[in-house]
Amino acid sequence: MKMIMVILDGASEERIPELGNMTPMEYARTPFLDEMAVKGCISRRTFYPKGRKPDSLNCILSILGIDEKNIPYNRAYLEAVAADINIGKDEAVLRCNLVSLKDGRLDSFNGKNLTYEDMSRVSMRVKAEKDMKFEHLSEYRNLLVVKKSSGVLSLKDIHPHENVGMEVEYILENLNGVPMLRSFAERNRFTSNGSDYMFYPWGVSLPVKLPFFRELHHKSCSCVCSAPIVKGIAKAMKIDLADLKNATGDVDTDLKEKASAALRESAGHDVVLVHINGTDEASHRKDLEGKIRFIERIDSEFFKELKENLKFADITVLSDHQTSTVTGKHEEGCVDIIQSGSTKEGLLWQNQ
Repeated sequence: MKMIMVILDGASEERIPELGNMTPMEYARTPFLDEMAVKGCISRRTFYPKGRKPDSLNCILSILGIDEKNIPYNRAYLEAVAADINIGKDEAVLRCNLVSLKDGRLDSFNGKNLTYEDMSRVSMRVKAEKDMKFEHLSEYRNLLVVKKSSGVLSLKDIHPHENVGMEVEYILENLNGVPMLRSFAERNRFTSNGSDYMFYPWGVSLPVKLPFFRELHHKSCSCVCSAPIVKGIAKAMKIDLADLKNATGDVDTDLKEKASAALRESAGHDVVLVHINGTDEASHRKDLEGKIRFIERIDSEFFKELKENLKFADITVLSDHQTSTVTGKHEEGCVDIIQSGSTKEGLLWQNQ
């Protein structure tokens, strides 16, 4: 039996009093998911390995059956793979968010109040230091490639999406051990429409090798996604990538296009992995209403399309990790898993 696995990034979280002690997934009106749950089965579990953070890198690789010892720390290298950026053996790569600042504190992790066009335009003006390469990916997402050194490898991981409200100086102090990174961040601060911004490097990553999907599971696989980390995982594992024109990785993504792509890819593959990232983005912004509306759109635009057109395939819907709309952070705890059939056989993570 063919399988379509849909990862709703960060969709799960704990119950919220304002929602009558329900989760956003329970509160949202989702008739198609509800029908799937009634006819199939619901379970809960965690996917992040012990001692690791509940983030997409750890959890999605665990879902795909990757052994813990092969899961890298930090994702920047895989995002470079997604963008076909070569990273040498003597190099390290960092994520580099365009963040907004207010009153000496981190105000957002994602270029708040700037349009996608604005972000692309200001990224073209970034001044990189000597022996450093700056690569713009999309929206607020960028990469910084530097020479590997003890100073670079000893940097703390201060995740911007987990630390909105933190003093900017505390963040910058972490870069003092690598003066060129501190200089890069300081030189590329700017003001636009009365708001302050900075390009912030974080999350050091080194080249890694992942097992290929077919060798691991003896099945063919295609991936429907736009998030760089998921594209990078797919490329590193030799998973085919569906062609998408209107995917954004946020709540404005084209869900009908993703559904059409999933149906198309299922014709030629044993497994289709669909990643929908907007639930995580809304959660990090603490946008509870936006998260609920997006979950309802996923049901009415994505799952409705699958139900009306899909034949002969099992569907598994799950969240990779919890992301709280209260704290704006990834949280420990179980995630929801909905399966269209009553059997749990054949799930990828059972191969671990």
